[in-house]
Parts: sequence; structure tokens; C-alpha cells
Amino acid sequence: MSENIEEVGIRMLTEGELISGVVEKHKRFLEEYRKEFEELDSKLSQFEEDAKNAKISRTRMAERKEVLKEKRQQYYHQAEGLLEKELFPKLDPVTADKIKEDIKKLKGQIEPEEEQELKDSFMENLQELTREKGVGESLLLQTRARLEEARDSNLELKEIKESEKQLEEDDGSKNSEISKNKPQHKWLSSKIKSHEEALSYWEKQKV
Repeated sequence: MSENIEEVGIRMLTEGELISGVVEKHKRFLEEYRKEFEELDSKLSQFEEDAKNAKISRTRMAERKEVLKEKRQQYYHQAEGLLEKELFPKLDPVTADKIKEDIKKLKGQIEPEEEQELKDSFMENLQELTREKGVGESLLLQTRARLEEARDSNLELKEIKESEKQLEEDDGSKNSEISKNKPQHKWLSSKIKSHEEALSYWEKQKV
């Protein structure tokens, strides 16, 4: 049992060779972990940038919605003002009240498709009234223009709401990816730091 190690063909590594082996091992791990970390870091950075941009978009959408709601009400108010000035004096109170009631329905929170149907019916009745009362074509054209603008505002409002919904879905997906990848990102960062410290220590031992 006292055989010499060299007699069985096993050569003892020198201290320098052992240290070099340890250094190479840490370098290998560092290369592997850094590569994975960089890929994951880039991915997470993109997700976080997207989330930041989405937040800015949502703020702008919210501001635009408020502007559109206000504009829509203003267009109906202008249309009603025109009719009160140029048509209502020639109408009986019941007919005038009916027109006001129709405008009130148009101004409500309704879908653009329903608004279009109500507008078409309203303009058809208005055309008959203006013809009966001998009111000029200008009133009809101005009223129609304001009602069209009001509906366009409502249409844009609907599009914004749909975009907000899509943004919310995308946000949920990205936040899920961030939550899923954060632990691995943190783990890799910790492993890289650990191997860097070990590498620094063993390289000093080579000197």
C-alpha cells in the first residue's frame, strides 16, 4: 500500500497548475453566465421601455378623450343654438321641445353606430321642418356639419377606448414576462459577481 504515486502513472499537479485550472473554470462560468445575463437584460430592458411608453400613451389617450368629449358636447350645443335662433321662433312649443329632446338623446353616451342612425332620422325630420317653415338651406347645412363633427368625435373616442383595451392586454403580458424573468436576472447577476470575486482572488494567487 506504500506504492509511489509516480509508479502507477499518476502525476501530482503543481500548485500553479491547480490555480490555473480553478481560474479557467471561473472564466468559463463567467462567459456562460454573462452571455445569458446580457440576453436577459436586453429583453427585460425592452419590456420595461415598452411599459414606460405604454404609460405615456395611456396618459395621452386619457387627455385626448377629455378633449373629444368636450368637443362633442360643444358641437351639439352649437347646433342647438343655431336652431333656437333661426328655427324655433317659427315652431310651436311642442315641436321645439321634441327637437330639444332628440338632441339630448344624440348628446348621450351612445355608440357611434346608434348616433349615426339617430342623426340621420333627426336630419330627415329637420329637412321637412325647414322646408315647411321656409327656412334657408344654410341652417340645414350648418346643423348637419356640426352633427357630423360630433359623431366623428364619438367615433375617435371609441377607437381610443379599443386602443386602451389592447394596451392593457399587452401590458399584462409584458408585466407577466418581467415578473417571470426577474428572479433569473437577479440570480445571474449574483452568480457573475460571485465568480468575478473568486476569479480576482485566484488570479492574485498566481502571482
